[in-house]
Amino acid sequence: MKFTKTEVGNGPVEEDQEGGRDGEEEEEEDEGDIEEFLKLDAELDALSSALDTLEQRNDAINDRLRKILEENRAIREAAAAEVAEAVKKTEQERQ
Repeated sequence: MKFTKTEVGNGPVEEDQEGGRDGEEEEEEDEGDIEEFLKLDAELDALSSALDTLEQRNDAINDRLRKILEENRAIREAAAAEVAEAVKKTEQERQ
């Protein structure tokens, strides 16, 4: 068998006397490629699932943060109103 360089990244490919690759070798390579693609597909599915989970957690954290900020704003406004009322009451008592 003779070796020739091809565009395949695995180096030279064996060719039989007629210039083609052995059928058995090609079938094994195809099965290996399919297994590799299935494994890669499963890994991508797992990554996608993990990213979905992270996105859901991020959304939940953002929602909680917005609620906390709204509550803090309401508390500050109420406190400012109490202070303003106390100042006004004190000024009225001085007069």
